[in-house]
Amino acid sequence: LAEKPEDIVDVVRVYMEQTRRRRKDARCYLFLDEISSVPDWQRGIKYLADAGMLLNCTVLATGSHILDLKGAAERLPGRRGDVDGGHDKILLPMRFSEYVSVLSPQIRRTMRDKLPTTGDRKSAIWGLAGGAINGQVEELAMHRGELNGLLDDYMMTGGFPRVVAGHAASQTLRDPDYETYVGVVTGEWSRLGKDIASLKRFGGQLCTNLGSPVSWRGLAKGASAGSPNTAQDYADALERLFITSTIYMYDINKRAPLFSKNKKIYFTDPFFLHAFRTWSSSQMISESSIAYLRGGEGRGRMLECVTADHLIRLAFDLTPAKSTFDHHNHVFYWRDRKSREVDFVLDDGHGLRLPIGVKSGDNPGDIGGMLQFLKTQHANGIVLTRERMEERRNYLILPASVFLALV
Repeated sequence: LAEKPEDIVDVVRVYMEQTRRRRKDARCYLFLDEISSVPDWQRGIKYLADAGMLLNCTVLATGSHILDLKGAAERLPGRRGDVDGGHDKILLPMRFSEYVSVLSPQIRRTMRDKLPTTGDRKSAIWGLAGGAINGQVEELAMHRGELNGLLDDYMMTGGFPRVVAGHAASQTLRDPDYETYVGVVTGEWSRLGKDIASLKRFGGQLCTNLGSPVSWRGLAKGASAGSPNTAQDYADALERLFITSTIYMYDINKRAPLFSKNKKIYFTDPFFLHAFRTWSSSQMISESSIAYLRGGEGRGRMLECVTADHLIRLAFDLTPAKSTFDHHNHVFYWRDRKSREVDFVLDDGHGLRLPIGVKSGDNPGDIGGMLQFLKTQHANGIVLTRERMEERRNYLILPASVFLALV
């Protein structure tokens, strides 16, 4: 086992010498698993690259220490070659469409037959953004009963395979899984040199303010985090760890984020929300999560979390500049001067501007913010509900489970 950069150099050198003797011109592939467990591993790769030992060679380095891997690019300038779609591949929890594909053979067949490629699903979403529900979406919506049940389960488990498998076996969330993932988060937090107790308070405050615009000052006061700068630092750290996503208010004229305004912070996966709520309240995770989703307010907030994460993934799929992608420039919320709100606005920067409202039930309710947004923009909107599917003059009403299954 490698313990230092020199060990990586020795192992790779021996392998490359043996490989080149047998197949001089063949491309080599090196798979370095859990590379982040070796301190300063980038020095070993840098030495090998500079010595010419990685010519005609593809190196795939994987690891579980997120910030260490994300920082690798900064320490390997000019030594990563050219890769279509960017060098870094981030393995996120399953999105809802993947979850459905795993758990429902029938819907998987429908998706395979009617929407077999990512391009087909993108075209369907573009159609929805244009105000039309096409035949493929209608056929998918025929499964809305099962999709709704799967979405309820997804909002309980999230997309972590271990949690999904545990829930499938026991129909509950297991405390050992909760302890494992909280341990991973606190371990990464400690690697940043931050206090665990501050993370617990700050996470609890995020749960309290979920779905509501909040200032850094307000978060700092509620979490006893000191200054607004500290609260922003904590939020930035959680975002770099892929635990939360910060959504800024939309400048409708500049098509850009308003960083000075209040922002919303969502958890990237439902299990993270359940885990932080459990941790901050000292309850059992199964009891806490079930009670949270039974309440209309809790379910609505969770649905907003899932929608925010999936819109960010959709924005990433749509952008051609994946290596420089920043979701802050593509997914927003919006309010007018009378505080009428649109939950989300997706702006791909290339013509698509899609306002989306999220409702936990079947009543679209107050959509004054959506209508006001549409008055001033050449756009169509989508209101996500539980069951209803209708075409209105300049917006659609669509089951949330159907829309999320397309992303």
